[in-house]
Amino acid sequence: HYLGKEMVRSIPSFRFTNSWTKSIWSHEHIEHVLIVMKEDFGTEGRGGYFDHYGIVRDVMQNHLLQLLTLIAMEDVMEE
Repeated sequence: HYLGKEMVRSIPSFRFTNSWTKSIWSHEHIEHVLIVMKEDFGTEGRGGYFDHYGIVRDVMQNHLLQLLTLIAMEDVMEE
């Protein structure tokens, strides 16, 4: 997940500093947002490890909710 850190951090600047994204990224043009956590390998034998260390909870509470808030937030500079 570290590889996606810079991409996630650049979402607000990409969204709010580009006039073409600002005009179409609104409730008038977007019906719904789907955030998918896809892992191309199974958790066979590792479920106990994930559960013991709370990794699934960390991913859900921190990483996926961070994406949701960055995508759904309003521009703070708009009035």
